[in-house]
Amino acid sequence: MSKKFIKLIDVLKKNFPRNKIPKKISNLRINDLEGWDSLGNFNLLLLIEDSYNIRFTQKEISTITSCKEIINFLKKHDRKF
Repeated sequence: MSKKFIKLIDVLKKNFPRNKIPKKISNLRINDLEGWDSLGNFNLLLLIEDSYNIRFTQKEISTITSCKEIINFLKKHDRKF
């Protein structure tokens, strides 16, 4: 598991502190964790932007709703992810 992937798990823990985050996060999606609603998703994406020094477009912010989609986005922007 890469450091950048572990960092994503840490971001999830920080954004959703009341939840136990599983090691296999790729199947997680909006509403799977307490607090991961539309506002929680927006806050998660903002935290990812800050943590990875990237920016989502408005369209991406409105369509990315799962860890799989987040991981795919990060892989697209960083081949070492």
